[in-house]
Amino acid sequence: MATAVDGTLRNWADIQDQGWSALLLGNGFSINIATAFAYESLFTEATSDDFEGGLTAEDREIFNAFETTNFEAVLGNLRDAMTLADVLKLDARPYRTRYLSVQSALGAAVRRVHLTRDEIRDESLERIRDSLEKYDQIFTTSYDLLLYWTMAFGDDFAPFCDCFWSGGSTRFDLDDCEVFTDWIPVYYLHGALHLLVEGDGTTKKLTKDEKALLDQFGEPVSDDPDARPLIISEASAREKLAAIEGNDYLSHAYDTLKQSDGSIVVFGNSLSDQDQHLIDAINEGPERKVAVSMTPKKESVLREMQASIMNRLRTEKVEFFDSTTHPLGVPENAAKSRREALEASFDVRSLGT
Repeated sequence: MATAVDGTLRNWADIQDQGWSALLLGNGFSINIATAFAYESLFTEATSDDFEGGLTAEDREIFNAFETTNFEAVLGNLRDAMTLADVLKLDARPYRTRYLSVQSALGAAVRRVHLTRDEIRDESLERIRDSLEKYDQIFTTSYDLLLYWTMAFGDDFAPFCDCFWSGGSTRFDLDDCEVFTDWIPVYYLHGALHLLVEGDGTTKKLTKDEKALLDQFGEPVSDDPDARPLIISEASAREKLAAIEGNDYLSHAYDTLKQSDGSIVVFGNSLSDQDQHLIDAINEGPERKVAVSMTPKKESVLREMQASIMNRLRTEKVEFFDSTTHPLGVPENAAKSRREALEASFDVRSLGT
């Protein structure tokens, strides 16, 4: 029976026991924790007039030349230009200068909008982690560190895994990514702040060492100056798919989503035009059940949004539910204020406040 498109939303408690096996997270998950994640785009942040350390005029000309606002695409093109210059024995320094400048601006923009770990409540991470453990597979299009921090909360990462373990290292190898029983794999469909592409094209993840992951992002890698961050930002669905297909890890993650034909919960993603590649992947399993979260709005607005999603999905087995009734979307997950985070790290009374 077809889903009624009537502008109403189910309570998650009423449908949570319907055997949902996969979870697809979007940026709405992060925005519920902190509205700071509702920024328009990293490119907009990096070109803001009040932002020191953003893109220079020369950097912006490169983005304009390629008609994109996607940092990953520009960094990839600059990396190719450096390689070509080396092969032809030309001066690669101008390309490397722009490469380092764009990478630095990207890192500065991310740190401008991203929260620190101290601003995330432990009880929120625990609640979210408990919810994530109910799924067999987790996919995310968000590239912030919230999901990574959630996986790391507690004694260890178990039962979560991420396929970055080749040969005991933190690198991805398509021939060494089998997920064993009782593990819950997490796939970053658009990359993540702790992932990077090494100069030879290998994808690896950063780990916390002397510096926090957020502080490492966008910084040159000492033993691999050609390494670049792996995040696909503000691109069209077509551009995103092209970037995914050009990276072995991202293509593996995307193929896994396509092959995962079990029931799936879509949380914090509107399944709009820019997500057409995700819709296509979901539609690979036309008989699967899909639950889509929505923020409560006027009934007429919800009805229009629901109709749009139903027109995109092949399946008629769709449930629309209130995001605020799901453990991932409850108001209690909200991040601490900056003052609360400071108090968690220092005794502010000693500062005379």
